[in-house]
Amino acid sequence: MSDSSLLRASNTGSVKVSRNAVQTFLREHNPKASVANVRAVAATISAIWDVLAELPDSKRRALTEDRGRLREALIDAAHERPTAARAHIPASGRLIRKRGSGLGPRISLGEGRDRLDRFVTAKPLESWAGPVAGAGEIEQQLSIPRSTLNAWHKRGAVVGLLRGERKLSYPLEQFVDARPLEGMTEVLRVAPGARAAWLWLRQPHPALEGEAPLALLRRGGAKAKVAEVAERDFA
Repeated sequence: MSDSSLLRASNTGSVKVSRNAVQTFLREHNPKASVANVRAVAATISAIWDVLAELPDSKRRALTEDRGRLREALIDAAHERPTAARAHIPASGRLIRKRGSGLGPRISLGEGRDRLDRFVTAKPLESWAGPVAGAGEIEQQLSIPRSTLNAWHKRGAVVGLLRGERKLSYPLEQFVDARPLEGMTEVLRVAPGARAAWLWLRQPHPALEGEAPLALLRRGGAKAKVAEVAERDFA
């Protein structure tokens, strides 16, 4: 997901954050985090951003320049205090001026990209989505014609995940006896996207006694319960 997809323009022209997009981003980058924690953090980020979006540029710059004051304000708002005691420094009456070292020398765009590449590692689709296959492979392995698979995808009965810009890969765990799992349509109907839906389906959920929704759907008989929890989570 690109960073720009997290943002949306409000009616007033200010830029705001979509909570569902933040949830999707957090789930993708923190696959082991609980759904409840991801939802809480996403709601907090969205609420803080919405407040910041209404402030003038000068006020936002002032907050980011004094992060200590911003941290204290957030802690006070949550009615919590740091566990470590704050040291009291008595006023000496002297004014001490100091200058920081600055941002350092400017580097070229190419060198900047090279440095970023050393920190960024591509994450394979299979590392979080499980076994996947393209339409041709699915036709060979499961005897599902491409036209049938395409029709299921168009009506929201199966998850198709983008690999690259245009090619779709289909998680194999969503098929049983060469058919889509019952209950997939209900989850895809309320989820903000295929990626968010699949991440949600594969993670253990406290409302489902710690089991992953996908595991329940594969066993059968839990379609209504999974649909109910999905509608609540993605509301």
